[in-house]
Amino acid sequence: MSSNLPPLAKAKYQEYLDAGALEDRIKKLEEFLSLVPKHKATEKIVALNKSRLAKMKRELDDRKQKQKSTQKIISPFSIKKEGIQVILISNYQTPGVGKTSLLNLLTGAAKEKIGKYTALPEIGIYQYQQIRFQIVEMPSIMEGASDGVGNGKEIIAQLRAADLLCFCIDLSRDFEDQIELLLNELSKADIRINILPPPLTIEKTGANKIQVLYLTKEAKRIKELDKLTEEIKDIINENGIRNAIVKIYGKITLDDVIEALTPSIVYKKVILLGTKGDLSHTQDVFENLKNKYLAKFPIILGTSYRKESFPKDFGFIILKFLKKIRIYTMSGGIVAEQPLIMDINPTIKDVALKVHRSFYESFDHAIIIREGARQKRKKVGLDYELRDNDIVEIHII
Repeated sequence: MSSNLPPLAKAKYQEYLDAGALEDRIKKLEEFLSLVPKHKATEKIVALNKSRLAKMKRELDDRKQKQKSTQKIISPFSIKKEGIQVILISNYQTPGVGKTSLLNLLTGAAKEKIGKYTALPEIGIYQYQQIRFQIVEMPSIMEGASDGVGNGKEIIAQLRAADLLCFCIDLSRDFEDQIELLLNELSKADIRINILPPPLTIEKTGANKIQVLYLTKEAKRIKELDKLTEEIKDIINENGIRNAIVKIYGKITLDDVIEALTPSIVYKKVILLGTKGDLSHTQDVFENLKNKYLAKFPIILGTSYRKESFPKDFGFIILKFLKKIRIYTMSGGIVAEQPLIMDINPTIKDVALKVHRSFYESFDHAIIIREGARQKRKKVGLDYELRDNDIVEIHII
């Protein structure tokens, strides 16, 4: 144990070592970490014990899963995706923030439930240029939701599967309290907001111990590479992994290594929707909200159900934020009405596989039609890169 630790932290660490039950060990280790001062001298010990804590929490979750009944029960909070799934979420307060009103404004659904508490999800379909967006109003998140309060675990499980989350924030109340509660509960549930995964991969192997490879110029410019390499190996060993290849593509921290070792972590895009924008003084509040949170939330929109104020191009905003494009398929000269929604910069191969694997396996060539291009109609192969609104006809052998 490092001599840089205060006496209270050392005492708490001993309590962790003496604890028997897994739940007690988790609690004591969390308390220990909260007492450790954060500076360079304690960086490694914090990282190692965060890694131990993550491993114990995974073990506890596995135990709880095994203790559950084998009978399959379909949760009312589990929503089968249709199109692009967008979930409206807020913190719990009375009266509500206006999620049902927004749902009705976008989709015409749940009009009779406006102003009433939503105990179960409400669903509507929002159409934008032949694209279907499944808008789900989810019951509110309460403090402690990540631990199961107010059906929190079931609600959060669906948030983890959604394409986009919308934090609905009541502009007539303290917006910081609302946003910070949501961020805190989702963080505890291993949901990361509007950030990219750390630039590294960890692949288990059958031999050769742990190899750490720095594969880009940025990665090779990290200071004290030898020291970092040994610390990475220690953290991976602490997770019970003896053989692995670690590939690093950019600047990282030890916390990034722990994140990469935690399979439960998901990365979600989130936008902020300020509600009740028709009320007096909410415009100033909205500007304050943007000034404080724009760095965390690149898209912040003001809305008003009473004024029917909502972006007409909300579908386009979503597609651009999620980095999705529309690709239309064609067969026998007839273009499909509904486009395929693809990640940005897809190839013909990606489209063929999305339609059906047989189109890839029996592929001969494809014809693309691109409006505004010098050559409007073009014969291409599997590696050809597509753009938004391209029309593709795949020919097979």
